[in-house]
Amino acid sequence: MTKRQAVEALDKSLRDIMDRPKLPFGGKIVVFGGDFRQVLPVVRKGSRAQIVNASLRRSYLWDWMWHLKLVRNMQAQSDPWFADYLLRIGGGTEEVNGDGDVHLPDDICVPYTGDGKDLDRLMECIFPELNENMASKDYITSRAILSTRNERVDMINMKMISSF
Repeated sequence: MTKRQAVEALDKSLRDIMDRPKLPFGGKIVVFGGDFRQVLPVVRKGSRAQIVNASLRRSYLWDWMWHLKLVRNMQAQSDPWFADYLLRIGGGTEEVNGDGDVHLPDDICVPYTGDGKDLDRLMECIFPELNENMASKDYITSRAILSTRNERVDMINMKMISSF
């Protein structure tokens, strides 16, 4: 999620420190991790174009980097259908609608009803019996809430923090 400008500043600093101005990162090996198609940099109130432009993919350094592709999802290996589904989405082979959006199957979604209890319903669905299990790191790290709007995630995080 680091903006490309931060990585480019590191590159320029290492070139200067190592006195090797023609080598990326001054000849030092730098390892980046993540799926650059799914984890974008945060640009406050930024447009889609501004967010894409801030990504490492748009950096002059991108062509110097060695790219390793995800071929097996280690976190989702206990659920082969979901692991394959994620790989199809990441590889661009999952079916999309006219807007280019992937349709999520109903059985992995918690519907929004607008009745004011949606946040509680979402938390109970993802974190059943949270109070009894909050001390278990495996319980917490085996669950995720995906949201298209950061405000919802912030509300959920604030609610979780207050319950601790």
